[in-house]
Amino acid sequence: MTESFGEVLWARIDGPARGWLQGAWPDGDQPLKTTRFRAAFAGAARRLRDCPLQAGDHAALTEAGVVGAAGWRLDDVARVALLLRAMAVLPATEQVAFVREVYLRGDYREQAAVLRSLSFLPEPERFLELAIDSCRTNVIDVFEAIACENWYPTRQFPEANYNQLVLKAIFLAVSVGRIAGLTERATPELKRMVTAFASERRAAGRAVPDDIDMIVNMDAA
Repeated sequence: MTESFGEVLWARIDGPARGWLQGAWPDGDQPLKTTRFRAAFAGAARRLRDCPLQAGDHAALTEAGVVGAAGWRLDDVARVALLLRAMAVLPATEQVAFVREVYLRGDYREQAAVLRSLSFLPEPERFLELAIDSCRTNVIDVFEAIACENWYPTRQFPEANYNQLVLKAIFLAVSVGRIAGLTERATPELKRMVTAFASERRAAGRAVPDDIDMIVNMDAA
């Protein structure tokens, strides 16, 4: 299904935008030029802002595994497609470091795009360290990119890291209802942790988020 990103992308661009993408697209016959790639990755929003997605594109993205595809723009699709193409060109031994570099050198929107891409990259478990590190951010848009509408944490995070992600979402007032697959990971330990968090809030005279009861009342799959 990862081919869907490239198919949607190429079907929606023409004119100058298409010429730009053809020049930016990693060529399998030549070594990947990281500087050129980062420039293309950064410039996707500006270059593709006048190329809207269509209803059929959102359906294709949903079928490919995107959660909340209706909220995606063409530059989101382009950045996933570019990363997937880079993975096809780079030796496997260089891929993890390359994705980390793209993430660290990007602005907040570019970092969010990398995090939304992780589930679709080959052998996604290799990017676990990057995903866990990203949860330390206090930038809401970046945190939401890993925590919300993203299967990666539920499928890849160890229990302790997953539970911390959920607690941070509650602390940042990010709705846990946006965490894909949360019911699958609603373990007794997670329920104990959020209950303890609620008790601390009540003891401090602070409001308790409704998300606490949502998690406590979940039945794990």
